[in-house]
Amino acid sequence: MRHAFIGLCIFTAACSSQTLSPASPSGVAGVLGSQTQASGGAPLEVTFTKWVAGFPALAGVTGGEVPGTFAGAVLSRDPFDNGTIVQLEARYEVTGANPAHSFVAQIEGTQNNQTQQAVLNGTVISGWLAGAQVHVTYDIIAPVAGISCVPTAPANRTCFQGTIRILAGSAN
Repeated sequence: MRHAFIGLCIFTAACSSQTLSPASPSGVAGVLGSQTQASGGAPLEVTFTKWVAGFPALAGVTGGEVPGTFAGAVLSRDPFDNGTIVQLEARYEVTGANPAHSFVAQIEGTQNNQTQQAVLNGTVISGWLAGAQVHVTYDIIAPVAGISCVPTAPANRTCFQGTIRILAGSAN
């Protein structure tokens, strides 16, 4: 219920162009780049393909409006008793090919192992667009045996392909 309320709050703020106060930073070290704020317009979309590099570490690549590299960590992973839904909290670090477009986001939400999809929401906690709200969706991709989901991923590794949407006008 709490997560549905948070999602509704984020959606309401994004649609009304009101600003939100970002969540308290977690002390995560910042990345290169300015502390530019979101200023309006369409959401910024960063595509990604990530994989577990060695739990809880994540690695990957980004594209869309911020091509570059992806790193991160699963901060908590709590499966529901039904075995289908997993509550997740994670830190995503995007290092853009243009270092000024690098940022760190802290997100939380759920992954549905039956549909092989996830929806998470959070805040850019440092770097470019600090304070902006983010909405993340991804699909779980199991590659064909002996194949990588992207050239930089290890063969036979399950990947997660999705989009980080940075909501316009949501930063202070």
